[in-house]
Amino acid sequence: MSNSKLGSVVSSLVARAGNKPRLRKLLDDVLEDEQARDVILHRLGTLQMHNDERIDLQMPQRAKPERFEDLIWLLSSNYANRGMALLMLDEAVWLYDTIQQMSSPDIVELGRAKGGTTFLMAAAGGKVLSLENGKLEAMHERAGGKSEVSYDTALRNALDSADLGERVDIVVADAETYPVVQDAYDLVFVDIALPDDREKRLFDRWWAGVKPGGRLVLRDGREPRTPSVQSLVAKLTEKPDLVIDATSPGVFVVLERTA
Repeated sequence: MSNSKLGSVVSSLVARAGNKPRLRKLLDDVLEDEQARDVILHRLGTLQMHNDERIDLQMPQRAKPERFEDLIWLLSSNYANRGMALLMLDEAVWLYDTIQQMSSPDIVELGRAKGGTTFLMAAAGGKVLSLENGKLEAMHERAGGKSEVSYDTALRNALDSADLGERVDIVVADAETYPVVQDAYDLVFVDIALPDDREKRLFDRWWAGVKPGGRLVLRDGREPRTPSVQSLVAKLTEKPDLVIDATSPGVFVVLERTA
């Protein structure tokens, strides 16, 4: 949904509520409830995954990105519309700077959606293995095939246009079964909504792939669709080879491997 359409819908709801005291009170009560507000905002933010926008058509016609500022087109400063990367600005800046400070880091991305974060990490200098189970592609196809190319093809177009194609392997695979190479990755970026038991299994598999000194980033730690992240982190406080970065931006949970 575009910002203009979203604005019209919200304005209509507020106008109707204004004329009906009971509805207005209900709306106020919902927005005052932190969990309900998070659910609404998160739903608005993720609606962009299910529209027809293509990353290769959103990409400006310019040279290979050299600075973070060249990636602003991937983002929005509005929580309800976080741009193609579905990141807030502080999260994007942290991720970009962290990767830039590494020397040709090997990165695994678990859950790429339309590929905005994939593009950002490659532009920052990472060599990215990006895994997605293909369900979003299937949903896109069932929606009527309005776009002539798949999300993955659009991502490949954008990467190639920016001379970043050689840095990214776009793989359709299940992160819960894909082979993990021991101590191979400087950064594992996890953006998959899972129940508690599967979140723990996913962590156990991919933590083994993080190099000593590397990081595993869990996204959506405080968002309603993945409360399991916080449940998992609470169980990791005594893990001897792990330090939780208390300065993590936004809803990132950053886990550093010490040994």
